[in-house]
Amino acid sequence: MSQRSTAPSPGRATIARIIHATILMGLVVAFGVFIFLQGQLATEFPVEIARIIRPIAYVVLIASGVASLAFRGRIPPRRGGVVEDWWAVSLPRAVLVWAIAEGGSLAAMVLGWIMGDTTLLTLAAAAGLAVLFVSRPGRLQSEI
Repeated sequence: MSQRSTAPSPGRATIARIIHATILMGLVVAFGVFIFLQGQLATEFPVEIARIIRPIAYVVLIASGVASLAFRGRIPPRRGGVVEDWWAVSLPRAVLVWAIAEGGSLAAMVLGWIMGDTTLLTLAAAAGLAVLFVSRPGRLQSEI
């Protein structure tokens, strides 16, 4: 007969912190990889196409930041009560906020890397990290 593990399962607040840290570290690692690859691989990109893609990358980055913060505003404030109960309702919305911020930043970083635009690459990473920072689990659950 098999015996069930009696180890306590992590709470939703812990799971939220793990998910957030994973997304945050993924963005940092992706930035490092793109910076490394930019020095290793020379990408030649036609100027005419870069003039079209660069504004698109900035629009994607701005739109993802605005959308992420807009969805953040839809997370209900915690008004006392048990933190785990609040996370039971808010975790899916928080993950959506984090995923939108990361996705837009990654898309802009890829476009910046393809074009060899270190400024766009750095700005995309910084913007994604900023949105993730203001939407961290501790801050989300502490708002009243």
